[in-house]
Amino acid sequence: MHISVMICDDLEEERAAMARMVDSYGRRHGLAIQIEGAAGGEELLAQWAPGRWDLVFLDIFMPGLSGVETARRLRAADRTCALVFATTSQEHGLESFELQVMDYLVKPVAQAAVDQAMDWFVGQEAARLRLLRVGTEGEEDAETVRVGEVDYIEICRHTAVVRAAGRVYEVRRTMDALEEELNDSRFFRCHRSYLVNLDRVQQIDHKDFVMESGDRVPISSKCAAEARRRFQEWLLAKNWGM
Repeated sequence: MHISVMICDDLEEERAAMARMVDSYGRRHGLAIQIEGAAGGEELLAQWAPGRWDLVFLDIFMPGLSGVETARRLRAADRTCALVFATTSQEHGLESFELQVMDYLVKPVAQAAVDQAMDWFVGQEAARLRLLRVGTEGEEDAETVRVGEVDYIEICRHTAVVRAAGRVYEVRRTMDALEEELNDSRFFRCHRSYLVNLDRVQQIDHKDFVMESGDRVPISSKCAAEARRRFQEWLLAKNWGM
């Protein structure tokens, strides 16, 4: 599992201490963690790009943009990254709730507190951060993609075509093998030749799933009723956290 982390704090020694604790957690748990740092909210937002960070640690009291305002602007652009506040005060509970902040670390932050936050993050995000091998079988450094970034998989002439994060990968594996490897409730076999990620579906239009990318994925006649049921259930679970 690969995790990208941003640590935003105006004090260099605080950033370095947090980075050491996050790195220590990664080494003890066999995780590949990439850590970046920013000295303020403005610097963080200037570095932001879609999907760049999985987890962001934010100091609340910083010159310029506060951690709360930085979180508000970041959350408006990125709904998926997890946020953790690190501060000397616990007076921002309401903002934490509104911004869907994952945890609240009180300074001076101890390794045990970071470990607990990381345990929760990994447990909650494990499915999204899982990797699917899309390189040639047997290659030591086979290319991988995040399962959550897969839009859909199509079988074309005995080759599985995986569409993920705007790229296309050809995989020499059967659909049954890929479906078993994914073993993920987000994926639905809507057609003999198509496996779709419900999390990337925008709507159902007649006999097609319309993806966020604009692609259309056909739904077979025998799967039509089940497709609508599964998609409605998935939307309900996604919107209400059921």
